[in-house]
Amino acid sequence: MDKKGLRSLILLLFIIVLLIGFSGYLDFLPSTIKSVVLVLFVLLFIFYESKRPVKSLKDINRVYQRRSLFSRKKAIETLEEGLNLEGLKDNEKLFLSMQLAIEYYKLKDYKKACEAFKRATDEAIRTDYIKIEEKFLIKLVGSYILNDKREEAQKIYNRLLALGKCDKSKIVEDMLKNKPS
Repeated sequence: MDKKGLRSLILLLFIIVLLIGFSGYLDFLPSTIKSVVLVLFVLLFIFYESKRPVKSLKDINRVYQRRSLFSRKKAIETLEEGLNLEGLKDNEKLFLSMQLAIEYYKLKDYKKACEAFKRATDEAIRTDYIKIEEKFLIKLVGSYILNDKREEAQKIYNRLLALGKCDKSKIVEDMLKNKPS
């Protein structure tokens, strides 16, 4: 945990301790109102945390995890913001590109998913030690097929195979062979 995160956690704990400590002075309030006040403080803390600036991959992961719970679109914004950070290593760009592609895939925005998958495969090709997993290939090929780009999916799959960036996949090959009637 970084210093800012630790400071924020200490602040939250301090607020909770204060609320519990002073709850004796709030006896005139019903317990449900005390609970509501505590929840409001926690929500204010979460809001404060989500507004912290994004400066590193750690920050991107922190904000992405929170935003992806409530809104895929906000999660996508976070990932795109992360891809614009300077000083990212190739494997970090690849990670963010893959996450972005998967988020678009989950949103069923296959056109943008194809663009993000293309960026991710380009990053994977540039990175020496990366091998793409089958589950990612299935989503990649599925996005291209659902976007009526079966031939392009076949070319990408063949290129990744030729470069040793993925293993042969029966599922992917079946997806590419099965044409709709």
